[in-house]
Amino acid sequence: MTEEQMKELKNIAQQRREEAKKTIISLRLNNKTLEKARNLGKGYTGVLSRLLDLAIEDPEMLKKCV
Repeated sequence: MTEEQMKELKNIAQQRREEAKKTIISLRLNNKTLEKARNLGKGYTGVLSRLLDLAIEDPEMLKKCV
């Protein structure tokens, strides 16, 4: 593999890492919602994150929440 190809792969990897970065925020949840989420087991925060990602892209869901 040439040095140029290595640099290109390095740039691609760096770009993917940047796209995958996540920001930590705090949310207020009611106790019932938090209990249900925790009942999902290990990784429940990842599930909540993906759920929010999907919901924010859904115009109908946004309409219900605003």
